[in-house]
Amino acid sequence: MKREILGSLRFFLLMTVICGGIYTLAVTGVAQLFFPHQANGSLMEENSKIIGSTLIGQEFTTDQYFHGRPSEVSQLSPYDPTYKELIAERTEAIRSENDSLEEVPAELVMASASGIDPHISLAGAKYQVKRIADSRNIELQRINDIIEANKEKDLLTGNEYINVLVLNTALDRLE
Repeated sequence: MKREILGSLRFFLLMTVICGGIYTLAVTGVAQLFFPHQANGSLMEENSKIIGSTLIGQEFTTDQYFHGRPSEVSQLSPYDPTYKELIAERTEAIRSENDSLEEVPAELVMASASGIDPHISLAGAKYQVKRIADSRNIELQRINDIIEANKEKDLLTGNEYINVLVLNTALDRLE
């Protein structure tokens, strides 16, 4: 009995060293070697100051900036009347904020599964252009040019999207 317990303890310690130490160091080393920016959090710096991570959605609420997806995550079913009311309220608020009666892109009213998605679609960005141009006294075309210069394309699906933090940082560089 004593022999089995000592054997089990030795195996436990060996696996702890291998899985908890050696494996962790190996994966961290490979990540730092091949993907250093991502492994360090994809931090964005401006004037030697960290302004955020391009992997995590930041909340922008003023009229001068593009707004991302809502950050609160809901466990409500899409068929739940409460959820439908929430979406209707958000849709009306976004229409009012952007002074538009056009159809609101879905990602501006629906949170992502994680609640921290940093991207919006091109339609979501273009929906907000007039509000931003008015609040910054900038021509619409300059903002559209910023959108075009910063759009990304998903290689798998071909969908185009925009990182809200990158877009807003580019807006700040205009001034």
